[in-house]
Amino acid sequence: MQEIKKILVPTDFSEVSRAALSMALQLASDNDAQLFVLHVVKDMDRELKKRLVSAPNDDVIEAAITKGERDILDAVELEKNRAQEANKQIKAVPLKMLVTGGDWLDVTLGLIDEHELDLIVTGTHGGKGLKGFLLGSMSEQLVRKASCSVFVVKPQGFPYLRD
Repeated sequence: MQEIKKILVPTDFSEVSRAALSMALQLASDNDAQLFVLHVVKDMDRELKKRLVSAPNDDVIEAAITKGERDILDAVELEKNRAQEANKQIKAVPLKMLVTGGDWLDVTLGLIDEHELDLIVTGTHGGKGLKGFLLGSMSEQLVRKASCSVFVVKPQGFPYLRD
């Protein structure tokens, strides 16, 4: 059986990404693994390039990163509380927060080698429109391209996720 010591869970704070975060927390707790939580802020990379030229002392990017980290901590705490309410004990695990801009798939794939990840736990919304039909969902593309295992989660089956 493969040893799981480093787990990445990308989040957009939707219900399906909360289900993935819940599963990742449980897996990290059960395997004494480090948990990496990734949040890709839409257009942050473009905004950074623009700000470097037009307003190099502006702290908009730093504020976006700080907000993303705060949102990650809040999401982790919420899932720990929900697990506890469902009588599922989650041990404290080392947590690394990653907030960045760019393309979600490219960023996620790049982190595999950079952090020597063993597993990615991701939620899926399913493919949408013609692009989704032809290419598959982002999660499906991740499964095809990732060099590590990918665990895809749907929110069903996690009763403590429902409000």
